[in-house]
Amino acid sequence: MVMGRSRSRSTASLPPNLYPNRNGYKYRHPLTKKETWMGLNRAAAVAAAQKLNAILLPTTSLVDKVLGERRTVRDAIDLFRREDLPHRGWGPKTAAGHEIRLKRIDREIGTRALDAFGVREAADFLRAVTESPRNRQQYRLLMIWIFACARQEGWVDGNPVEATRKTAAPRQRERLTIDQFEAIRASAERWLQNAMDLSLITLLRREDVCNLRFSDVHDDALWVVPGKTEDSTGARLKIRIGAELQALLDRCRDDVVSPYLIHRLPERARPREQRAESRVHHTQVLPEQLSRAFADARDASGLFEGVEHPPTFHEIRSLGGKRYQDRGWTLAQVQALMAHASPDMTQQYLAGHEVPWTEVSAG
Repeated sequence: MVMGRSRSRSTASLPPNLYPNRNGYKYRHPLTKKETWMGLNRAAAVAAAQKLNAILLPTTSLVDKVLGERRTVRDAIDLFRREDLPHRGWGPKTAAGHEIRLKRIDREIGTRALDAFGVREAADFLRAVTESPRNRQQYRLLMIWIFACARQEGWVDGNPVEATRKTAAPRQRERLTIDQFEAIRASAERWLQNAMDLSLITLLRREDVCNLRFSDVHDDALWVVPGKTEDSTGARLKIRIGAELQALLDRCRDDVVSPYLIHRLPERARPREQRAESRVHHTQVLPEQLSRAFADARDASGLFEGVEHPPTFHEIRSLGGKRYQDRGWTLAQVQALMAHASPDMTQQYLAGHEVPWTEVSAG
């Protein structure tokens, strides 16, 4: 355990985290480091600091030795890793992000006793852990899962994290209009145009667009197992091929011999040992390449100069969903093609495309 700073002669007789302050005393929160004025009365300040330390600091008392060690947040994290995490079916990028957050939770509050960790302690940690509303919400969700495991084991009676404030994280990325899509497409290479059209028509994610093969096209349908849902919802899509999609598939069959619908010849040949580990064919377009190529074409269009959060390739999926909705599709139909587990998620994708009204005066 990381020890606190050594106590000076003036603070040696005071409880940890209590310090002289002018003629009185202040308490420094061991987690957030926020300092609170405790007044002039030494006895009252000492009593309050002792009570706060009992709640906020990990302790091993004589009672604990008789009754057994108290379960800690680290115990709940270990349980979550062992019995819950393997069934989450997260993709590599999602798993890596949550692993970083798990390690920080363990490092900063892992030794805290579960039965002394309440709503206030959870709220203090979430407020101190990051300034980003979106990242704070991700920590909150992960901690809800961790404490749910502890509750199901009977280690705690409730889930204090569920009672904390749900941080609003508004979408920052700009939506994409069909006119902007066409302008970006005009600045794109042929293979990127095909990728953009494929996402607009099928509403597939970037990774799925890159992974589609010509062998996935048969029996008048495009057969897709979305990578993000393969180990979670188990969604499988049989997309019937209409005239628009068929025309696109025909364009994908060009002079380049490749197993992939979206393909390109590399600018320079590399020895096999120097290729990316995920590349299985020299004509394969990796998701990162697709994102960079789209960003280059977007910037070349000149439409988003000075925009802090310009649309990424992922916004084509949202635009395509809105396009189908405008054609009369129901929310359930769009949800099915997007392979979303809930209509609420689909609604988030469809929101934000409305053109705002401009208020003017006349007469």
